[in-house]
Order: sequence, then C-alpha cells, then structure tokens
Amino acid sequence: MTESAQSHRKDEHLSISAKLWRNRSLPKIGATYDDVRWLPNTFPEMSVSDVDVSTSLMGHTFKWPFYIEAMTGGSNLTAKINTQLSQIAAKSEIAMAVGSQSIALKEPDIRHSFEIVRKNNPTGFLLANLGADHPLANVREAIQMIDANAIELHVNAAQELVMAEGDRSFYWLDNLAEIIAKTPVPVIIKEVGFGMSQDTFKKISALNPAAINVGGANGTNFSIIERRRNHLNESVNLDNYGFSTVESLIEAKIAKNDLPLIATGGIENVNHIITSLMLGASLTSSAGYMLTTLLEKGQTPLLEEIYAWQQALPRLMTLLGAKNIMALQKKPVLYSSELQNFIAQQKASQ
Repeated sequence: MTESAQSHRKDEHLSISAKLWRNRSLPKIGATYDDVRWLPNTFPEMSVSDVDVSTSLMGHTFKWPFYIEAMTGGSNLTAKINTQLSQIAAKSEIAMAVGSQSIALKEPDIRHSFEIVRKNNPTGFLLANLGADHPLANVREAIQMIDANAIELHVNAAQELVMAEGDRSFYWLDNLAEIIAKTPVPVIIKEVGFGMSQDTFKKISALNPAAINVGGANGTNFSIIERRRNHLNESVNLDNYGFSTVESLIEAKIAKNDLPLIATGGIENVNHIITSLMLGASLTSSAGYMLTTLLEKGQTPLLEEIYAWQQALPRLMTLLGAKNIMALQKKPVLYSSELQNFIAQQKASQ
C-alpha cells in the first residue's frame, strides 16, 4: 500500500528524532537535572520494603511513577514500533501514550497502527493523543480507537510555526474548555518539548484539566526535527527556545499550581525520575530515550532497562528517607547558582 505524505512525515519524525538522540546533537536549554542536587541522608531509618512507589492521579493508581510517552503511529513502520512498545508496557505494567492520532482520523487505513496498542495491552492504562484544536467529536473518536483511559491534548505552537506545512492560527482555550467539560475520560494538557511558564500554568489552571504535562526542553526537540525535514531552510529557528523540564516544574511552584503535574522532557534514567518527583511531579514519562534504546538495542534491552528502573526506584527513595511519592515531594534539594538566578528572576517577574 502506498503511504500518504502525512505517513511519510511520521516516519521522518521518527528517523530524525532517533538520530538526534543517538548523536547527542540536541542543544542544552536552561537548567538541567544536573542543576538539582539531593541532600545526603545518612540515617534513612527505614527499609526498602517500606517504600510504596505507586502514584495516584486522574482517578487511577499507577503502579510505577513513569510511563512510555507519546511517540508515534500513523505508518506501517510506526505500527511495528507501537507493537513493540505496547508489548513492553504490558510486561512491565507501566502506562503508555500513543502519538498524535490525527492522521488516523483522516486515513482510516492507518488506524491499525494505533489500535494494535490496545490489542497488545488489553488491561493497561493507555493515553490517546490529539492536538488542542481538534473538536470534541474527534477527541471521542481518538479515545474509542484505543479504548483510552485518558487523553493528552498537545499544545505545540512552536512546532507548528517552524513546520513548513504547519498551522499559523492558534485559538485553543475555548475548545479545550469544552473538551475538558464534555469528554468521557480525564484530559491532560501537554507541551511537546518547549516547557511552560507561570502564565501558562495559570491559564491552564482556569481550565481545570485532570493533569498538566509540562513537556520541557532537553528531550525531543521538534524545532530541530522540523528544520531538518526542511533541510534547515525554514527561516523560523526555535532550536534554543523554551524552558527545560526542571525550569517548568519550578515555574509551576512559583505560579502556585495545584493541578497534578507530569514531567516529560529529557528523562533518561531513574535519577531524573526521582528529581522530577522531588520538584513536584506526580508522574513522569520518557519518549526519545526509550525510542532510541528500542531502535538501537532492541525490545528485550529496553524492557530490561525499565525493570532496572523499577528495581532502583525504591532503593533511591530509601536513601532519601521517603516512603512514598508524597514524602519524596517534600524532600529539600540544592539548586546550582544558574538555577537560583532563574528562580530569582522568575519570582521577581510575578
């Protein structure tokens, strides 16, 4: 079957993203996880068996505080990737999000690249995915397509403006309000790698979604991906634009956000998960790192790495003296001078 231009674009996104991760050719934007240090805790006074690593949000208790973030779907190649990822999610008992399903709404022949996820993981927690401009009918269809437990509605103005064929008009708030009020499953508002500011958190708070995915920089960079697709000829260059995941989580604190947070963007190891939770996230997710591991090493090595993260989480929480996620969120941290400067400037801007 000849695939459409949109299917080809999905494959291009996949290929370029994996290459950027593999070559470590992504720019460092703002504060990273290295700018946050844990305080030594010499006397934990607890056992690893005392730790509960589960986390609850959106009316669901997640056995593990991380999941496979939205990556792909929409072509025959990405159907194979989604097959492998969904099998891994089922075996490791972690949640999984699919990539944007907009292509499946336009091209029914490619729906199988998304539907396979639920077939491989009949009882797992799955997240559907659409852009913030989609009407309620599309949202319901995307949810039904994979029998989703929740849906991520992504906000990606920066990506669209860099994309040669991208959108140029962005009126999302009223549409999001309607979807949140009427959709049958919890709604997560998600950035796609450019982070969120205090003003953004305040605007989202007024919408009252089930959760916010900060989608910070230093993970998959769609500005670079789209410019590579266009052979770097696009005049809009946002390669160094945005707030990192660390900065976005701190922005949420400054904005006094009280909605559950999901941390995505550059999470490559269990220490990044711990730090994200300490900075206020209730759940974390990884996309680019897991994709690169899968493509370079295979399905079994990625599954083994996820198991290693699951084994390490209660050990690190024991080290820090935290019996659960809520206790971990209350643990103090040290910020680098660069991050302290960021915090001082952002507090002053209130």
